[in-house]
Amino acid sequence: MTSTSNPASRSTLSRAGYRGRTTLLKLAALGAIEAVIVSAYAGNRALDHYLLHPLIGLAAALSILIALRAAGIRVREEILICYAFASFARVPDFIYEAGPKHSAWMDVFLLHISFDDIIHPAMVFLALQVAVLAFAYVRLKAGDE
Repeated sequence: MTSTSNPASRSTLSRAGYRGRTTLLKLAALGAIEAVIVSAYAGNRALDHYLLHPLIGLAAALSILIALRAAGIRVREEILICYAFASFARVPDFIYEAGPKHSAWMDVFLLHISFDDIIHPAMVFLALQVAVLAFAYVRLKAGDE
């Protein structure tokens, strides 16, 4: 018997946000988009930037999701919200690909330029921060159910 045929597993998956084929289609679409984006970063030898800016977006999104959940506001589509924040943090890189160079005003995109100056230490800090925030969000969400 597979885990999805077990009624108890379905409710657990459902609580985690799994909505069957719809969730799989969203994840497949995001995966395809990311494949195109990572190939562009790899072509520029900038995989560290590819990892950095989504971490910034995830840290921001998870902080907001935790605050909303703690205030009693339940949010659906957490994956898409996190992806939107990660993409927002990468906007200056998309602009850079179109021609204009990075400039200080681009810090409005979740401090993109400032983090570029400290990229490797920031990646370590942000990876730890995202792990802690993700754990906290999952625990908070599980306690609400």
